[in-house]
Amino acid sequence: MRIGRLVALQLSLAMLLCACTYVPFDAPRDGAAKPVAASVTETEARVFRASERRDGQTAFHPLVSGNDALGARLSMIAAAEERIDLQTFLIKPDRAAALISLALIRAADRGVQVRILVDDVFTTASDRQLAYLAAHPGISLRLFNPLSRQSPAAVNYLLDFQRVNRRMHNKAMIVDHSTAVIGGRNIADEYYQVDTSTEFADFDLFMAGPAVAGLSQAFETFWNDRWSVPIEAFTPDKADPGQVRATLEARADAGARGIYRRAMGSTYLKDLRSGRHPATWARARVVSDAPSKLRLAPGPGERRVADALVQRLRRAQSQVTIISPYFVPRNWGAALFTDLAERGVRVRIVTNSLAANNHAYVHGGYMRHRAVLLAAGVELYEVRADALSRIGEVAAESGTQLTMHTKLIIIDEDTSFVGSLNFDPRSIDLNTEMGVFIEGRQAATGFLRAIEQDLPKYTFRLALDEQDRIRWTWSHGGATEVFSADPGASFLRKATAGLAGLLPIEGQL
Repeated sequence: MRIGRLVALQLSLAMLLCACTYVPFDAPRDGAAKPVAASVTETEARVFRASERRDGQTAFHPLVSGNDALGARLSMIAAAEERIDLQTFLIKPDRAAALISLALIRAADRGVQVRILVDDVFTTASDRQLAYLAAHPGISLRLFNPLSRQSPAAVNYLLDFQRVNRRMHNKAMIVDHSTAVIGGRNIADEYYQVDTSTEFADFDLFMAGPAVAGLSQAFETFWNDRWSVPIEAFTPDKADPGQVRATLEARADAGARGIYRRAMGSTYLKDLRSGRHPATWARARVVSDAPSKLRLAPGPGERRVADALVQRLRRAQSQVTIISPYFVPRNWGAALFTDLAERGVRVRIVTNSLAANNHAYVHGGYMRHRAVLLAAGVELYEVRADALSRIGEVAAESGTQLTMHTKLIIIDEDTSFVGSLNFDPRSIDLNTEMGVFIEGRQAATGFLRAIEQDLPKYTFRLALDEQDRIRWTWSHGGATEVFSADPGASFLRKATAGLAGLLPIEGQL
């Protein structure tokens, strides 16, 4: 009898677990999207008017300023003729999202097909807010690998940890299969310089040309994956399109309209359109992880982006420059960079300082490798959190903190990688990522020049003293400051990072 009751209890708990973690992966999908042939659209034509088109090569423009990055997206949406595909890690219900959403609705009004694919876990826009967009007959929206709605999110995360811990981190916007933006920015105010107390220094590339086809193929793979669930499966009641537009326009208040005008009136974008800022042309290759990576045990083979990058790093001959907001190399990565430095390759790594890092616990996985890397000759630079006020770009009393979110790697003087991947275990092993390898000296040397101009202003240079203790030095404008502990970091941040460094969680960082 006891055994029978125990079995019954186990079955009941299993049924309860299944009920709490149910996700409608079998929800019906809408019909297949109409095919769109790659063509020279208005947006792409502007690039090609500024510079002679080159067969087999793709045109690139860097988008460093958040204002320029927002303006580029809004301009591309306004110029779309047939299709817009938007893939992102998160959307927040703020003014930047309202401006982009209204632009997408206007495009759909013109007959443009709009498809939006959003990772679910860190998206703070509600299901109903996302369903507002999908209420338009020309817009489809799907959530990737969503949590169950049968229980609170935190409970669901714990009950279904093995699945929901694996996320789609890909970020791209593709217009008419011919132009695209790829990089680190999500859809939220902080990525576009919209009235936040923290300045997110991020980086995107505008692309026009044949390499965009690789981004379109990657989007299709994720869009048609069985973990891509239509928003209607969670909000079956259709919203009124008129109410949707009114709600978004109310959110895009007078201040947001000013943001819109600044973004669309960007001097940098005007220079791109006029040809005063010519495109960089190069052969390029898009690499994307497959959705199946999230369903398999972490390891080589499914890590398409990371494996391609590490293979190229191993072949470096002269220099490697890595910019990654979250840098957790683990022992194998530290050995890789140490080996490169010992055979004469200049290795520079730029990441956030503890004070600048918006995830202090991740810093704990990096701290224990610093001394070893410095001893081997690797150059380490950490972004200074109060750099903007120290160099006079913002008022000292503003309290604006700088956080770097750029993902950019330059290898030798001829290979550049831009995408969504951070050099940490979460990006390499757990999440899916995407990026573009640009083969060309012009792009690589241009990136390196810009980095070398900015390093003294915005970063500390780390070094070991005579007792092998780490020192942080900031030198700019004739001033030099030296620190003997993580500069500007609070006690709580130091304690959080220190504890994370002691716990066996490095593989989750």
